[in-house]
Amino acid sequence: MALRSRSPETRSCGRSTSVRTRSRAVPDGPAVAVRGLDVAYGAIRAVQGVDIDAPRGQITALIGSNGAGKSSTLNAIAGLVPVAGGSVEIGGVDATRLPAHVRVVERGVVLIPEARAAFLTMTVRENLGLGMRVGREREARAQKSAFTLADAFHLFPVLEERADKRAQYLSGGELKMLAIARSLLMHPQVLLIDEPSMGLAPLLVRQIFAVLRGILREHDVSVLLVEQDTAVALELASSAYVIEQGRITTHAPASKLRGDARLKAAYLGADAEEPSP
Repeated sequence: MALRSRSPETRSCGRSTSVRTRSRAVPDGPAVAVRGLDVAYGAIRAVQGVDIDAPRGQITALIGSNGAGKSSTLNAIAGLVPVAGGSVEIGGVDATRLPAHVRVVERGVVLIPEARAAFLTMTVRENLGLGMRVGREREARAQKSAFTLADAFHLFPVLEERADKRAQYLSGGELKMLAIARSLLMHPQVLLIDEPSMGLAPLLVRQIFAVLRGILREHDVSVLLVEQDTAVALELASSAYVIEQGRITTHAPASKLRGDARLKAAYLGADAEEPSP
């Protein structure tokens, strides 16, 4: 499955188009700042006192076992579950009580869920058009360079080849590409990606993120992903947080965590080093 590296100039339908850029001042601080986050489902506290910083233009991973609180944290940042305590800041603005749709349009928070997020009876082009509708609202608010339909087709050529086919006929990898491309057309400030490797070959996930990295830097998009496959997460991300039983237990550069013996034993299936006598 062909993926193209990102270049300043893109081609679509035989026409050459260049990415439009706007001069803008980039605010200081992380794209996402979570402080003391609590999420509860009735009497069950799924997330407790979580602190996370997701730097601008970088990929940050939240890793942990099934049920550790990863998706609850992501959904709280997206505004899909209520926050029982703490705060969520997006681009330096308190978004803790903002409804999910307001976070999308005003703050540029876009969630790509674990499930295959596409309207299956609509064509690929129609699915992308939904992202473009939100993107037009975002473009009027945010001083961001514009990611276009031509850019989406250049990034994922298979989507252009299948542009007029219904999404129900796409493979799992193609549906993931469609979800990412549609999200980028919404001009996000923050992409929240839940289990990007679910149902996909690790090689395909790596290929998708390899071509995405340039886009993230160019358009100043932060990615916070949750991933149960720790090896994949640590390869994709610049830094990572480990969550256990709803609490953050470790935060370090991904390169450092890849060599952590205890993490290998817990999540990578490797034997931990014996402690020194």
